[in-house]
Amino acid sequence: MDIRDQLTAQLPEGLIVAEATDTDDESLGTLRIPDVLVVPRAAMETDDPLDPREIVLAIEIVSPSNPDNDYRDKSADYPAMGIPHYLIFDPRDGTWTYQWGIDTCGGRPAYGNRLRKQPYGTPLAVVTDIGTWKLDTGALPRYSRKDMMLPPVPTPEPGSGTDTDTGV
Repeated sequence: MDIRDQLTAQLPEGLIVAEATDTDDESLGTLRIPDVLVVPRAAMETDDPLDPREIVLAIEIVSPSNPDNDYRDKSADYPAMGIPHYLIFDPRDGTWTYQWGIDTCGGRPAYGNRLRKQPYGTPLAVVTDIGTWKLDTGALPRYSRKDMMLPPVPTPEPGSGTDTDTGV
């Protein structure tokens, strides 16, 4: 079951899972489009960009071509925009990172808590004021070498000694 379906099955009435919705923080001059988000249904009833302070959880799936956008840029922007929970799935290496608890001790909003680079299959619980949502990451897809624009792994030729040949 994919993450959207897992979340939908656990959300209380009034919250929904949405995809690729513009969220704009005019005070920061920042527009972001989370891949998946959990938000009150009523907040989506607008033609304007979504108020980021309405988002309970933002989820990003790391792009093979621009991972810094999710790990560095959005990890800085989302707490500044008031998004309390941020989850990153990385199909390049089959890991997830969960960040939560906005802290302003350093002068700029940042996530105070992080679970970094946990392998798919590691238990994941998103604990919010609204509830705890448990997600099974064991069957999440991974990118192929082609998806990551890497050359195929060469196939050893028979007798080359690079596979299970005996003698060398």
